[in-house]
Amino acid sequence: MPTFNLTISPSQSEFILKPGVTLLQAYNIINNSDTSITLNSEILPWIPSGSDGSVNYNQAINNPNIEFSLANSDLKIGQPFVISANSKQQLVLKIKSNPNTGLSDNYYTFFIFQNQNTTTSKDNFTQAVGKIGSHLLLTVSDTENPKIESKIENFSISPKIKDVFFGPITFNGVVKNNSNFFFKINGKITITKNDKIIKEFELNNNNVLNHHARNITCKDQNCAINPPLWPGHYLVKVSLDPSLNAKSYDTSFYVLPISPILFLLLVAGIIFGIKKFNSKPTRSSTTLP
Repeated sequence: MPTFNLTISPSQSEFILKPGVTLLQAYNIINNSDTSITLNSEILPWIPSGSDGSVNYNQAINNPNIEFSLANSDLKIGQPFVISANSKQQLVLKIKSNPNTGLSDNYYTFFIFQNQNTTTSKDNFTQAVGKIGSHLLLTVSDTENPKIESKIENFSISPKIKDVFFGPITFNGVVKNNSNFFFKINGKITITKNDKIIKEFELNNNNVLNHHARNITCKDQNCAINPPLWPGHYLVKVSLDPSLNAKSYDTSFYVLPISPILFLLLVAGIIFGIKKFNSKPTRSSTTLP
């Protein structure tokens, strides 16, 4: 039975456009299967959900001042089209913002999908129904660099007091976007001890959408320091690029020789117990006549 095996590229596009401007975005749709497939297209708005990058389509409202159409001369959005086996189709999406479009972000997904009623192949097999999409992040602004306001929130260290040998120290937090326009996280976490840099984490360049927050994650690794660590007081500084207009966040944690102290106490207790046992007087034995 044929399978739904499509690729769309690019998987995400980001634009800054002024009100009244029209732009074009080309998409390559590739049918990776061995069977021709009948597809359709649609544009759906979405809003961010939570702080992990999830999106919500159910509560999103379409902006009537932004219009979408296909620049392909023989095709419209919502019109079925066929891609032959192991072949490619290019769709050119036309995005038009009306002159009275408000200055803010707008989020959409350009979907390519199979309709249930168009999924029968020439061999009378029922094809798999599927859907793929490419996100569109549209910033409507009268300047190429709209003003951004951000804040580092809910930053935490676990644990705040740690043993030198056991368990990692993890860092968690979110970056809050207090503006109408999305931005990419650009920053770092720096750990110092006695004015010497012990570890520095570069943050992932995740998008933080307007008036929402995004979890802090680190490039190529977890935001964590693994043992062993020298005992002492460590300072932590979370800083973002100056263009994001966020105050740096400063905190600290302690590393203590808890396990060595417990080990020494245990050894001392054993030695003390042995000495006390050996110091007890022994009773002399006598025999009755």
